[in-house]
Amino acid sequence: MSSEIRTVRPVLRAAVSAVVLAVAVLAGLAAPALAAPAHAASSQAASAQVTAGQAASLPADTVGQIAKGLLGSRLYVTTDSGANLSAADQQQVRSALDGDHDADIRAVVVRNDVSGPQVGQMLKAVANRVGKGQTYVAITADGTRMGGISKKLDTNEINQLVTRTDGSPLKQRLIQFGNLAEKKVDDKAKSGAVVGYVVIGVLIVIAAAVTSVVLVARKRRRERHARQMADLKQGVQEDVTLLGEDIARLDLNVMDPGLDPDTRADYERAMNSYDKAKTATERAQKPQDMQAVTTALEDGRYYMTATRARLAGEPVPERRPPCFFNPQHGPSVQDVTWAPPGGVARSVPACAADARAVLEGGDPDVRMVPYGDARRPYWDAGPAYAPYAGGYYYGYGGFDLLSGLLLGTALGSMMGGGFGWGGGYYGDGFGGDGFGGGDGGFGGDGGDVGGGWDFGSGDFGGGGGDWGGNDFGGF
Repeated sequence: MSSEIRTVRPVLRAAVSAVVLAVAVLAGLAAPALAAPAHAASSQAASAQVTAGQAASLPADTVGQIAKGLLGSRLYVTTDSGANLSAADQQQVRSALDGDHDADIRAVVVRNDVSGPQVGQMLKAVANRVGKGQTYVAITADGTRMGGISKKLDTNEINQLVTRTDGSPLKQRLIQFGNLAEKKVDDKAKSGAVVGYVVIGVLIVIAAAVTSVVLVARKRRRERHARQMADLKQGVQEDVTLLGEDIARLDLNVMDPGLDPDTRADYERAMNSYDKAKTATERAQKPQDMQAVTTALEDGRYYMTATRARLAGEPVPERRPPCFFNPQHGPSVQDVTWAPPGGVARSVPACAADARAVLEGGDPDVRMVPYGDARRPYWDAGPAYAPYAGGYYYGYGGFDLLSGLLLGTALGSMMGGGFGWGGGYYGDGFGGDGFGGGDGGFGGDGGDVGGGWDFGSGDFGGGGGDWGGNDFGGF
């Protein structure tokens, strides 16, 4: 038994030694392998620290540099942003933004630690320097925060687009934002066009209605004036005819050598006045033309009165205004106090017969003129008869005299209100996006949003503060 043990022990020792040797060998081989991952991790950390240190040590881009970069490109990646965008990625973003013609976007990639107010001031200043483009956006290098200013999108719309693109990587988020902004701008343009067409349609309908009303009103006014002119012309022709009949009844032979020269002269003046009045009546086209007719009739009436006085051997009467009640009666002989029905008493010139009637409490022989299907006193026959009356009193103060004589009458109220004849009552019826400088621009670098820009802070949030001269410069 002991011999067997003795025989076994050497074998055991050899086996233990072999095991120990094998463990030692294995431990020696494993040590380098275990050390490798730790060395790799420390190397990566060191590399990251170097990269971060390099980005932090890079100088910040100025507003001028960013603006110059965006003059010929729609994407600018700031030097200190540390953005992980390859040249191919940047070109893909630029190509996508180039296709967004209506939104007209320019994008700036910035550091991750910038604030909303800084972004807003930077974008305003850059847009002012660039002088073109409708939308400017800024996005952090990690793609997590985004904001912008726009002339085509309001603040709420910018923030909505920012929210819809949230969560996408940097490159995809810029491209997606551009696509959404382009669609939003196009939709607004179409909606605006529809509204514009509707407004134009409504305006056309309104214009047509107004034009129709104006044309109808003008037609009615002209028809009314035509009827009034016809009435007036009829009344004036009655006065002309009456003077002609009066001259014919006298039937003087102006060629008679025994006729008194003064009588002949007055009679010839009366006939000339009649001819003048008749011709003027035939040529009259509007109420104002009738003033010349009645001025000539007043002359003819006076010279007929003077002729009769000379033939009767009586003194030639004083030249006075025509009889107010009826100018056909010729010159007045005295003034009497008279008041129209319900009116104020005033002194008016009257012929002998009408003066006697008024003084005795009777009614004077009033000139009744055509008015529609009836007749009215000429002072109540409407504005068409104003030139008719004015011509009779032209040499005696004209309308100034008549405004007092006709006080309280329809014609008098119009004369008192400054009634005019030349082209008066009957005149017509018978006859930016650019930014620029100054007030429309942004002000200075970092000034207030101007020129129609809306700022959407997006992921950056609100708050005060400036972009900071140390970050972008030029402020």
